[in-house]
Amino acid sequence: MNKFEQPNKTTKSKDGVDFISNMPDSILLLILSFLFFTEEVIQTSILSRRWRYLWTSIPSLDLFSRFHREDKLKTDEFKDFVFWVLANRSSDLYRFSLDCYDYYSMSTVRRWIHMAVTRNVKQLQLTFYPEDENEDVELPHCLVTCCSLEALMLDLNYRGLKLPNIIGFPGLKDLYLAYIDLRDGNVVKGFLESCPSLEYLGLLDCMLCKLDLLCISSPKLKKLSILNVALMDDGQSGGVKICCPKLVDLELRGLIANNFLFECLDSLNKAGIEPKLTGNIKSVLFPGISHVEYLWIDLYFFSQCINVACNPALPNLKTLALITAVDAFTMDELIRILKYYPKLESLKLIVKEEFDGPEERELHEGDARKMMTQDVKKVEFFEFKGEKPKLVLDWHEVTIMEMVFSWGTKGKYFSYNRL
Repeated sequence: MNKFEQPNKTTKSKDGVDFISNMPDSILLLILSFLFFTEEVIQTSILSRRWRYLWTSIPSLDLFSRFHREDKLKTDEFKDFVFWVLANRSSDLYRFSLDCYDYYSMSTVRRWIHMAVTRNVKQLQLTFYPEDENEDVELPHCLVTCCSLEALMLDLNYRGLKLPNIIGFPGLKDLYLAYIDLRDGNVVKGFLESCPSLEYLGLLDCMLCKLDLLCISSPKLKKLSILNVALMDDGQSGGVKICCPKLVDLELRGLIANNFLFECLDSLNKAGIEPKLTGNIKSVLFPGISHVEYLWIDLYFFSQCINVACNPALPNLKTLALITAVDAFTMDELIRILKYYPKLESLKLIVKEEFDGPEERELHEGDARKMMTQDVKKVEFFEFKGEKPKLVLDWHEVTIMEMVFSWGTKGKYFSYNRL
């Protein structure tokens, strides 16, 4: 063979069938699963007879309306396409994801949900909402009573949500609510009461301002995440009460409330609490989080909770991560807090430029702070934009650790790598 000639790379076997199409269905479905858009998966049906109906057995459907709502032709085509895809399924659905914004009527969306439910869908992700901003979304009965559903994610673009007056969601384990106006305090309560198997609850940038008290009580809930990081004045409720005896992992971040009450958190192992505070703090952390081993918390908030606690003990605490600002006030509070937890194994400081406390004092270069703790095994400091803070650790015979901070001219503070 001439060295410039390419060898024959045909993939066809002796009987004329190409090698890929001759693979088992399970392998071909795995190949199709790597295609990002369902439209691309369905386009493979034109390759040959072998591929014509293969797409109807893929476990997941992800349908996104990627066009402008004023394009009437596109909206009609997408509507017909969704109906056609769901009607031609030959097997049950594991996951169905639908993103159609406010392009279609609620009756059309409910029909799509019903078709997915009839395919015994296990994971359902829906982004839709009425065109009218004042119109609430009421979940259809078929979805609430779906026995196969295990995970539900709803994004309603700050519309209100209503649940039908029936008991449902018998198998739901994961619930994720994003961008929902929770003006009706019974929505979260209704979900929790209707979901006996719920293990994860996530609230992302939901409007809580109309709630006097957000109460989360669930016997089997293992993980709770409330993140209100994008909202401003409309995100905060009057208070949050959490009572979940099986809760293991807790994350609270952003404009949620000033007042928190923790009860019956006997299984809590890991907690991240970084609220954005706007008023007086009357939170009760102790003894609610007394079993925690890993705590990620705002230093100012933590300090205020310690001040009002009868006993701020955390006997199981091994790792403490404190979010703070570089100033003498917060550093002094750090020293005071560490006296309560002499058995720490790891201390992490997350230092930011913003300061949310009532008073700001400057920490000068070369200032020293002493930490009276005997059993700290690990202290981690990170860099900011490639510039590492100059840190001197001086361990004395009397187990006093002296920290000396010094910064260059490029960065005023140092940041962190999130845990």
